[in-house]
Amino acid sequence: MHNDLIALAGVMVRNSVLLIDFIEIRLNDGIELKQAIIEAGAVRTTPILLTTGAVVIGASIILFDPIFQGLAISLVA
Repeated sequence: MHNDLIALAGVMVRNSVLLIDFIEIRLNDGIELKQAIIEAGAVRTTPILLTTGAVVIGASIILFDPIFQGLAISLVA
């Protein structure tokens, strides 16, 4: 159970860090905060979805393994 939470937290933190980093870069370029947030969402959504899709596909492979089944279920969900 705890491994599941750690894996999910890792995915969420990585995505959050990427968004915040992109926003900070845009703010340093002189873009206002609201516009930087909108651009971050528009530009980073596709890579985040692709990464999440890769996690789901990878977890689907181990879905039927009795040892890692709990982790796979939580990652796919």
